[in-house]
Amino acid sequence: MTQQDNKPKPLQLLYIHRKKVYAVLVVAGVLAIVVASCNYDEANESIDAVFYQTTAQCEADINQQQAEYVSAQQQYQNGQLDEAPTAPPMQAQDCAPQMAAATAEHEKAAPIYNSLADCQAEGVQCEATPAGVQAAGYRPIYGGTYIDPDDSNYTYVYYGNSQHRVYQTHSVYLSSTPGNVVTPYGREISQTTTGRVSVPRHTAFTAPARPAGTSGSGTIRGRSSQGFGSSFKSTGRGGK
Repeated sequence: MTQQDNKPKPLQLLYIHRKKVYAVLVVAGVLAIVVASCNYDEANESIDAVFYQTTAQCEADINQQQAEYVSAQQQYQNGQLDEAPTAPPMQAQDCAPQMAAATAEHEKAAPIYNSLADCQAEGVQCEATPAGVQAAGYRPIYGGTYIDPDDSNYTYVYYGNSQHRVYQTHSVYLSSTPGNVVTPYGREISQTTTGRVSVPRHTAFTAPARPAGTSGSGTIRGRSSQGFGSSFKSTGRGGK
């Protein structure tokens, strides 16, 4: 049987090269800043979209796009244009189901606050939750929706006994600042026109869904980078 050597051994000092450690920390810090900067730049990159608050606005804009297309097509046939125009991806008859999808998204994702003051503190206009909503309280007022008709993310739905193509909607809230809207992630955008617009890419971020049956008290805290709906705190009233 081998005997263990229980004799004390001299301590061996491990020298830490502070300059190397500092250099590694500096590099890591720089990389973190670069990544954050890239993410910020990407989120604020401009993209083309359409913005509507009502079905009537959508129909008016689509009809205008269709008229422009017919005119451009005539010019192309007459040899006045070198390239054939592209037909509008949306049809006026698709506006009603498209806007219905937008309001449905708002109903699902809009945060609920126990008090009007808590809701207004987020910089949005607020309203009492309608009758039938499981969690009573106050929520931001629907401010419209952004749609990217060039996006391949769409589905077909039956609306009014007919099938319609519906694109993914990105609904926003009315800001307490007139002419502005606020995204579900707490970012404010100046939006005074409807129809075709150029907006930051972060308007296309998917809204965080509100858990079903969430209590109305203290459901949201702050307009952080995580945005509306980022943290829910149950109070034992109205929640599951």
